[in-house]
Amino acid sequence: MTLSTSLRMYGAGPRAAAAWHALFGRVFDELGLEVRLIEHRWPEPVETLWARSDLCCDFMCGWPFQRAAGAMQPIAAPVPSPPRYAGLPRYRSEFLVRADSGWTGLEQTFGHRFGWMVANSQSGFNAPRAHLAAHLDRPGGKLFREVQGPLGTPARTLEALRSAVVDVVALDSFWLDLSRRHQPDALAGTRCVAVTAWTPIPLLVAAPGVDRDIVESLRARLTALHTDAAFAALLADVLVERFVVPKVADYETLQAMADLAKARGYETIR
Repeated sequence: MTLSTSLRMYGAGPRAAAAWHALFGRVFDELGLEVRLIEHRWPEPVETLWARSDLCCDFMCGWPFQRAAGAMQPIAAPVPSPPRYAGLPRYRSEFLVRADSGWTGLEQTFGHRFGWMVANSQSGFNAPRAHLAAHLDRPGGKLFREVQGPLGTPARTLEALRSAVVDVVALDSFWLDLSRRHQPDALAGTRCVAVTAWTPIPLLVAAPGVDRDIVESLRARLTALHTDAAFAALLADVLVERFVVPKVADYETLQAMADLAKARGYETIR
């Protein structure tokens, strides 16, 4: 059976996408797996990728993974290599503004225009919504003059900020770190003014019908890559220290964040 992956979620520009393809292409070849690297881009929704019956070893956001009630098979989770991740499979959202705004804190953005990515995104919606809910002066309150979304992808959300369509956005810290390495010009003129709490990072998954032996062989190989000197440069290029076995129960905290926002009457960012 020929399987498919796209590694779309962390393709932060062409160079980052090529780095991911180089890493996983070598892993697939080593294991003798027929996994096609397919093109899956905007405007095609990422949900159609996750719905593929032949999907194998692709990144999935933790919030939809948790809400799928075990439908997807977890393979491994990346541990980002930058020091702030502290050797853990975690990430958070960064609130970004244009540097020329002069703003240095999140509160300064209130009363202006917020842009969010997609409603099923942990980093682009759920985490910032929970963070913002804590700033409400009353349940059901409003923080922004105008809110735009869904903007679709991290790249489109970032472009909406840079082109002054919106004034503040929240994006995946790992995607941003990959951009800082592979496409720094895309972040020119922006500034981080706040971050959300750390949460479990998106994980590599396989569709429910993919052979369990394939899942287990991928998990075993990926979690040992950091011990193989032949993969050191490939891992470094995607900012991964190592891969670990995901702790599935940890992803339940993502729904707890959603419940917290809803309890404060903040179902949508506003």
